[in-house]
Amino acid sequence: MLGVGPLGPLGPARAPVPVGGAPITGTDGRPERPAGPVRGEPPSTVPGAGGGPGGGTGAGRGRRASRGPRDLAEERQAWVVLATVEGVGERTLQGLIATHGSARRALWLAAGGRLGRRLAAEADRRAVPLAARTVAAIEQVARDPGAALASLRDSNVWTVTLLDPDYPARLDGLAGPPPVLFGQGDPAVLHAPAMVAIVGTRRASPAGRFEASRAAATLVAGGVVVVSGLAVGIDGAAHAASVEGGGTTVAVIGSGHRRPGPRAHAGLVRRILERGAVIGELPPMARATHGTYPRRNRLIAALADAVVVIEAPVRSGALITARLAMEQGVPVYAAAGIGTSPLAAGCRALLSECTARPFDGIAALSADLGWSGPAASRPTDPAAPAADEAVAGGPLGGPERDVAAILAGGPATFDDVLARTGGAPGEVAAVLTLLQLRGLVRSVGPLYLPAGRLLVEPP
Repeated sequence: MLGVGPLGPLGPARAPVPVGGAPITGTDGRPERPAGPVRGEPPSTVPGAGGGPGGGTGAGRGRRASRGPRDLAEERQAWVVLATVEGVGERTLQGLIATHGSARRALWLAAGGRLGRRLAAEADRRAVPLAARTVAAIEQVARDPGAALASLRDSNVWTVTLLDPDYPARLDGLAGPPPVLFGQGDPAVLHAPAMVAIVGTRRASPAGRFEASRAAATLVAGGVVVVSGLAVGIDGAAHAASVEGGGTTVAVIGSGHRRPGPRAHAGLVRRILERGAVIGELPPMARATHGTYPRRNRLIAALADAVVVIEAPVRSGALITARLAMEQGVPVYAAAGIGTSPLAAGCRALLSECTARPFDGIAALSADLGWSGPAASRPTDPAAPAADEAVAGGPLGGPERDVAAILAGGPATFDDVLARTGGAPGEVAAVLTLLQLRGLVRSVGPLYLPAGRLLVEPP
């Protein structure tokens, strides 16, 4: 089976999905790459998951009640393959799955030239166009998925998807979490108990660089992971001080890993990877654009327990990170700077016009966050049930077990689940809500995905 590795179809409980170099295979072990017109259904997919805009809710869905770990592993791999295609971002990937029933089926249709040019919209169900060049790129990768996966392997890039137990829980709160994360280094650092982002301007003053370095060095000395964006200036100073102090830092990039940041930071990247990680949501060869940096900034904000803005003028990208953090409920701290320096004008605006708090050093920040020390675990709500208790909740009832069995094999839309269970819409909606409360299902756009123990064991 493609890309599953020696540890079984799901791999270790805390490991990201590895990548391989072989083409996607069917149940008979042969490459699933039709060269001519497509007939019938691809192996291991759901009958009736049609190829047009309405294909996600076609008839005949009830002929198969559930899918197994093999199907889930192959679906994960199809997500990774599609995510390497230029033009396939978060919404396009969701649309492909919602329209065709699974990522595997979308690839299977594309390999035979039958993907189609339209996707079903999430809200009003009107068909939306898929760019011809995107369709062509999907068809190309579908005919030789091994080449895309080999590119990841050659770049030493690992992947983790929303279908994996090891997907960073800190990103769950995002309105649009990246379906696939690409990374180098140690993926375990994304689960560190304490993470703080340090951001600021690229045109930092010597005083700003010193303040960023001192904050980062103090944090890593206490076991906190420092997060930043690998840009020159404040970001670079924070990363450099982290590695020089023997600590761990995560660089979130707005490009692919073949071009992870400024050339001046090539040596810094190598040092970051010795203990930390470089992550992003773009495949290795992707180039950064003006639009990719705000998306990078939302990941920086989501990963952090707090965001510290050291030095930022009024038009700094660091202010975007601060705003996104506030929207996500992450506390923001801003250094007011010295006098009326324009380099700190954005920080002063955060303090006077927003809910940012003054940055008075790491000791004050730790106390404000309720940490007994910088490396203490992030605060939790004492009234909230423990994760294990929320997930356990006793055995599943019949309707819950039926829906869980459907989702255990991969993502599905509400109409998908409704057609395959034959239940009433209100009953199915109630079951899905209950499964979400129990930590077994998550929703992403139009899709419902398995979560928690449902990712590693059948219901």
